[in-house]
Amino acid sequence: MGKLISPNQSAFVKGRLLVDGVLTVNEVVDLAKRAKQDCLIFKVDFEKAYDSVNWKFLQYMLRSFGFGEKWISWMRSCVCAGNLSVLVNGSPTDEVNIAR
Repeated sequence: MGKLISPNQSAFVKGRLLVDGVLTVNEVVDLAKRAKQDCLIFKVDFEKAYDSVNWKFLQYMLRSFGFGEKWISWMRSCVCAGNLSVLVNGSPTDEVNIAR
């Protein structure tokens, strides 16, 4: 199961609660506020999203909301190809292969 579902996934897994993810995000935001640092929370549900959303439309919407080309390039890399890893409590998760 560990190869299919990350230990960081908190929803829809026996013994884990949906609220765990919300609490984690709350802690990150609280820590950033106390440290008087900027904080960005980026949540994407990649399950089927990259299979069903037209990249040109997504790119158009990101530009419409004022995202810069560098950010859009990062998102394209995440959605279309490559490996993805995120930091959880300062430690990187295992890499996940992303392909379209």
